Amino acid sequence: MKICLINPQDPLDEDALWDEPLGLLYLGAVLRENGIDVNVVDMNFHKGLDELRHHKADVYGIYCSSGLLTSALKTNDFLKETFPDSLRIVGGPHATCLPKQMAKHFDKVIVGEGERAILEALDTNKKIITCPPIENLDEVPFPAREMVPIKEYHRRVDGRISTGMITARGCPYRCTFCSKVWGQTVRFRSAENILAEASEIKNSYDIHALSIRDDTFTLNKKRLYKILDGFEQLDLAWCCLTRVDQVDEQTLLRMKEAGCTRIVYGIESGSQRILDLLRKGTTVEQNAQAIELTKKVGIPVKAAIIIGNPGETQETVDASIRFIEKHTPDEQIVTIFTPYPGSAVWDNPDQFNVKILHRRVEEYAAVGTGMKGNVVMETEKMNAQEIADAHERVLTRFRELGIIKN
Repeated sequence: MKICLINPQDPLDEDALWDEPLGLLYLGAVLRENGIDVNVVDMNFHKGLDELRHHKADVYGIYCSSGLLTSALKTNDFLKETFPDSLRIVGGPHATCLPKQMAKHFDKVIVGEGERAILEALDTNKKIITCPPIENLDEVPFPAREMVPIKEYHRRVDGRISTGMITARGCPYRCTFCSKVWGQTVRFRSAENILAEASEIKNSYDIHALSIRDDTFTLNKKRLYKILDGFEQLDLAWCCLTRVDQVDEQTLLRMKEAGCTRIVYGIESGSQRILDLLRKGTTVEQNAQAIELTKKVGIPVKAAIIIGNPGETQETVDASIRFIEKHTPDEQIVTIFTPYPGSAVWDNPDQFNVKILHRRVEEYAAVGTGMKGNVVMETEKMNAQEIADAHERVLTRFRELGIIKN
């Protein structure tokens, strides 16, 4: 049996080759470990679907996030016509959140984590396959990074070629914009397992920088300090995302010593009322303290805020501008609130007093070329045009501050 795993071409991303398709590389490692002939094709390296004619397989596995829906469906149609006898399986966040919709197009749909489900999909007549979350993540083989041209992806950390790493799955928080595709319970890889992968990345792939993809890397402090000791010994540069209520000065100092070159915080808003409506579980004061402490220890800060949140008004937009003017990060990203499938706002817009203008998720772009994005939701006090204008007003001010480069 031969399996081809496909990352569809991304039509919306400003740099579709920014990061490698880590999820598919995990699947590739699992399939290979089970004696299956497998390859991974990232279509962002190719100009058109004709490339797939060179990858005839018995089974095709297609990754699909909401932004990739159109591209995934076109890939599916091409494969159905070109290789009609082959099995076509879809997985990823969009398939997880809307499996019945996807089952209308694909032979099989994987819901949730794919490492076990892909094997079951090959051995069952079920249309929709769901496996329980993997409790012991140390059992999962490291991603098969050699299945793609790993050094040709564009993300740089401290100027070095980097690769992504996932050290935990799941999130205990309840933000209204999140789809929770990995569930509410956090499962942590051990520090020893993480450092073994980091060592492989350095010694086998000659890559000396990591992009930690966890939503909240600093959640488990005991484990974190073991990881930091190992990163320092390996002399790696790395960046991460975390929450403002999950850092303190001592932790940040240790992260700096261990090679951290940037932290991304989801600030979301300068208005406490908006943070509460987002169910963020943080305060404006915590946002301010995290930015100032991180800058104090010498780690560059990238902050993210959202415009067009449930409850947004011109006054709350002004509050976000004033906050960033006072607590200015090194870099800023400004997105437009976008309710994706599986999120609380997508499921219950009336509860949040918002109007979703359309549900053609393939057209959704919270951030795109020039950070324009698009507006797909209106709030009680702001219509689509007012949200778009506010977004542009915020971008203009932050460009004046020098924290947005494009």
